[in-house]
Amino acid sequence: MDLEIAQHFRDELRDARAVALKDAEAFEQLIFVFERLGVYLSGRIGDLGRYAEPLTREALRSPLAHNIPAVLPDWHADFSTLYQLVRTARNDAMHEGAYARHLTKHAVELSIVLEDALMAEAYCARDFMVGDPVCAYSWQPISSIRRSMLVNAFSFLPLVPEAGHEGDWKLLSDYSIATYLRASEGGNERNRRLAQKLSDLIKQDAIELTVAPVCGPEEPIATVIERSQGRPVLVIGSNRELRGILTPFDLL
Repeated sequence: MDLEIAQHFRDELRDARAVALKDAEAFEQLIFVFERLGVYLSGRIGDLGRYAEPLTREALRSPLAHNIPAVLPDWHADFSTLYQLVRTARNDAMHEGAYARHLTKHAVELSIVLEDALMAEAYCARDFMVGDPVCAYSWQPISSIRRSMLVNAFSFLPLVPEAGHEGDWKLLSDYSIATYLRASEGGNERNRRLAQKLSDLIKQDAIELTVAPVCGPEEPIATVIERSQGRPVLVIGSNRELRGILTPFDLL
């Protein structure tokens, strides 16, 4: 499979998995992605039963599909077993309560194996990065940056450099925001701090920023991990523009 196509289906699986993790009975989105991937791999429209062979063949590109379950059967189920459980449950009439939660759990496990298989040939930052990342801007109030972090469950946001400092990428952490807000005494002071512009706090040296580790789109993953040290790595293009972001979570 072409890597660009593999990345497309990986992203669809991740999006569907995120929905399922928010709603323990939301298995349908994952099923739809399995079916779309099955159509692509088999070249025909059918059902989960018809897609079992091509999806299993694709999944076997990951050691999580068979090799690891064979060594650690008490910890991992074989892909074929998981797939049969999902297919059988999907065809049943009962799709609510505990039954739906079990189906969702198995579908999430299937998606994790397939994601790993789809990225078997990926090797560089471009292959794993999340494009068009949410950023913080110095003209924003702290309340807006805080909201962006909470809505997206982010621990860091890239801070877009001001004009004339295009190569100076920084990271703003949830820790620095929390430290600034919770150091205040009383509700009135916290309200004032929420309304402060980030640019004013930077000038006053009142909030901590971290120099962002960066890499190019073609740099190998080993280099990205070495630079990360647990922090997000910003993928920077030839014109110093932000192309994407990579976190250790994206590389698991």
